[in-house]
Amino acid sequence: MKKVINMEMVRQARENLKRIAREHPELTNLREEDAQRLWEGVFNVTVDESKITFSLEEVAELLGVHKETVRRWILAGKLKSAKTGREHLISRADLQAFWKELGGDTLFDDNA
Repeated sequence: MKKVINMEMVRQARENLKRIAREHPELTNLREEDAQRLWEGVFNVTVDESKITFSLEEVAELLGVHKETVRRWILAGKLKSAKTGREHLISRADLQAFWKELGGDTLFDDNA
């Protein structure tokens, strides 16, 4: 049975982790500013805004899933890709459409 990603639960988990880091900085052994930067880094992936195609590995990192999960989505026809040799390339537009279909927010800045 396939499991649907509940984006509200992901958001709640993110907020809970941030709250715990703020309330118990001793758990991180870091200064509060360093802990905040760490938590932000865990949840924010920097994306080259000019990039129009992504590799399977890049998509996995962006969505926070294993690359084999992305491969299964492609093979099941849920995520469109172009295969070049042994590599799968996923367009920015297809990735955004797929993510929205899963119930996710906007992945990319519309101004890019």
